[in-house]
Amino acid sequence: MSKDPAIETYELTKYYGKIRGIEGLDLQVEKGDFFGFIGPNGAGKSTAIRTLLGLIEKTSGSAKVLGYDISEEKEKILENTGYLPSEIHFYSKMKVKDAISYSAALRKTDCSKRATELCERLDLDINKRVEDLSLGNRKKVGIICAVQHHPDLLILDEPTSGLDPLMQKSSFRY
Repeated sequence: MSKDPAIETYELTKYYGKIRGIEGLDLQVEKGDFFGFIGPNGAGKSTAIRTLLGLIEKTSGSAKVLGYDISEEKEKILENTGYLPSEIHFYSKMKVKDAISYSAALRKTDCSKRATELCERLDLDINKRVEDLSLGNRKKVGIICAVQHHPDLLILDEPTSGLDPLMQKSSFRY
């Protein structure tokens, strides 16, 4: 295992105009570690995650994820990372199986075997439309999309919100 950290930031800052998103974030997360942001709504947790993934531009500072610069190598970060956003949105009328296949196709990877295993494990009906699912089941679809390609790093934003207590306690190897 490499000695490079999975996530490394120095003075990472994101402002939305005059409104602070994150300010001066210094962070180092080693490969293999579990790390969580804890704080009240509006503290900048989701902003930090989206900035690390290169989904929004930093205002200043620097950061690397899996050794890739967040400003220069966004595609490499997204290719090697599984991301579960706090809110799950899919195209309307899309079935579960189509959402999962679409996610795999974006990565140019055949994840069908792994996706089938995960759907069975999470008790998801792949023929239902995503919009007809409960919040918890939509979250499960998002989890499958995030882990089906065996990413090097998982970044999960509020992964248990909407899941029933038994599913929250459940663990599965991705």
